[in-house]
Amino acid sequence: MIDLVPPASSVATPIPFDPFTIDERSDAALDELPFGVICLDAEGTILRYNLAEARLARLDRNQVIGKNFFTRVAPCTAGPAFEGRFSELARSGDAQAVLRFDYLFDFKFGAQEVGIEIVRAPGVERFYLFVNRRKFFEARPNLPEGFAAPLQRELAPNEAIEGVRRDEIERRVLEVPWSFLSSLRATCDEVAPEGWPLFCLAWGTQWGRSVAVDLETEALEAFALSIREVPLRTAMEMLSRGMARQGWGALRIDFSYTAQSAFVAHLDRSAVAESAGRSKAMRCQLVAGMLGAVFTHLAARRIAVREIGCKARGDATCTFVVVPDSRRTALEHAIESGVSEVSSVVRSLKRDSLRG
Repeated sequence: MIDLVPPASSVATPIPFDPFTIDERSDAALDELPFGVICLDAEGTILRYNLAEARLARLDRNQVIGKNFFTRVAPCTAGPAFEGRFSELARSGDAQAVLRFDYLFDFKFGAQEVGIEIVRAPGVERFYLFVNRRKFFEARPNLPEGFAAPLQRELAPNEAIEGVRRDEIERRVLEVPWSFLSSLRATCDEVAPEGWPLFCLAWGTQWGRSVAVDLETEALEAFALSIREVPLRTAMEMLSRGMARQGWGALRIDFSYTAQSAFVAHLDRSAVAESAGRSKAMRCQLVAGMLGAVFTHLAARRIAVREIGCKARGDATCTFVVVPDSRRTALEHAIESGVSEVSSVVRSLKRDSLRG
C-alpha cells in the first residue's frame, strides 16, 4: 500500500463501518450519515452526493450530480493541495490506499474547516470523499474571482420561475395545507384500513433519520459540536424549534420519569392529529416514528416511542412515552391493555421490570 497521508493529516472522519464498503450502500443509507459523502469518478465528476453534504454546502444535489467537483462545484479545491492529491490517488491503482488531510472550504456564505478522507471503491473507478466539518467561519474577504463555491441560485438561476421554493439554507421546500395529510390518511383508511399505524411509523422513522442529520449540521454550525455532545435539553430545544418553525406543533419534553428509564413528549396542536379530524384511534404514529429515530441517534442505541394520547381521539394533547427498545414490548402491552395515563403507563413499565 502506498502512503498518501500527508504529515499534516489529523484524525480520520468517524465512519461507523468499513469505508471500503461504502459503494455497497444505497443513497438512502448515505443520507443517514451525519457527515458529508461525495462520490467522484477518476476525472472528478460527481456521481453521488449525500444529504449532509448538500445541507452543509447549501447546494441541491440534483444540481451538482454530473458536474465536475473541482471546477464547477468546489473550485477552491482545484489545486495541488486537494485535486493534486486526488489525482495521485486515482493514478496509483492501489485499491487499499487511503488519503487524509485537512482543508478549508470556501463558500460565499462562509468558510469551513474540514477533515478529508478519500478511498477508492473496490473494483470500480469510483472514489469516495468523506467530509468531516470541524469549524465554521465568516466568509473570507478578498478571495480570487471564482475561487469560492457557487451559490445554489447561481447553479440554477431560473428556479423561482420554475416553481421551486427554497428555505434560508437553500433546501427545497414545499408548502402544503394540512388537508394534504388528511387526504393521505383518508386514502390509507380506504385502501388499507389497518395499515396507517405501521406505514406511518416506518415513514416517520425514515423522516426522523433526516431530521437527525439536520440536527447534527445545526449543532456543528452553532457550537462546533456533534448533536450528541451538546446538552440534551439544548438538543430538545433545537428539535422543538425546528418542528414549530415547520408548523408541526409545539413539542414539550418531560424528563420527570427518567428514574424509571422513561421520559415523555407532548405535542400540542399536532398537525397530523388535527388533519385526521375526530377518530377513535391514535393518529400521530408519523411523529412517533420521527421522534424514535431522532432519540435513537442521540442515544446511540435503539429507542422506542409510542403514542398513548392523541388530540384526534379527544385528548388534550398528543402524548408519547419514550423508553429503551428493551422495554418496547412492555410499553406496547401497557397500551394494548388500555392504560392511557402517563403515570399509569410508567407504573406498568416498573412492574414489568420488577417481574423481569
